[in-house]
Amino acid sequence: MAAFLAITFSFPTVVFTILLAVAVIYWLISLLGLVDLDGGDGDIDIDPSADVGGLMVTLGLQGVPLPLVLTLLFLSSWLLAYFADLLFGAALGGGWGHVVFGLLVIPGALFAGLLVTSVLVRPLRPLFRRAYKRPLQKQVIGTACVVLAFNESTGKGRAEAHRDGAHLILQIRSDASLARRDRVVLVEYLSDQQAYWVMPEADFLSGSAG
Repeated sequence: MAAFLAITFSFPTVVFTILLAVAVIYWLISLLGLVDLDGGDGDIDIDPSADVGGLMVTLGLQGVPLPLVLTLLFLSSWLLAYFADLLFGAALGGGWGHVVFGLLVIPGALFAGLLVTSVLVRPLRPLFRRAYKRPLQKQVIGTACVVLAFNESTGKGRAEAHRDGAHLILQIRSDASLARRDRVVLVEYLSDQQAYWVMPEADFLSGSAG
């Protein structure tokens, strides 16, 4: 046990110990319902131009929630760093030799951890397939929002919405006269502008085209 703790809380394994501890704390908070698995607990700026999804596909990590991907990555990297230090760290002793060894282990463990994680997520994708049937841009159509800022001369602004526990900050467009704190409904996604066309909630509920 003493050797296990010594390696766990020594460089380079301690780097992944901290990351893994953060992941465990996140899941404990999730179990208490204080954060949402799909949305996170902070503000999310929806920017479709950011090709995070493309990066996930390239790495073979798509199809499952990002927190789960990171947890598997941290766990895999921790195991690799731990056993690397257990098998080879003692032979190097302390000092700068061990520091250099650790600096090589960290990126190596991360890279190998990515490969391991890409294999681990494959059997998990069917479990989350229902949640990923439609892009977020289409999922939020029909959602009610509150205007944060709006410029009538340009017809551009921002609005906030809450969906499945996530707090979303969205770019909006409209030809209606809107003011801060007005309630609107997302009616269409404008892919060329990376924004949502909205209409006043009262008009939407009454069936008015305005």
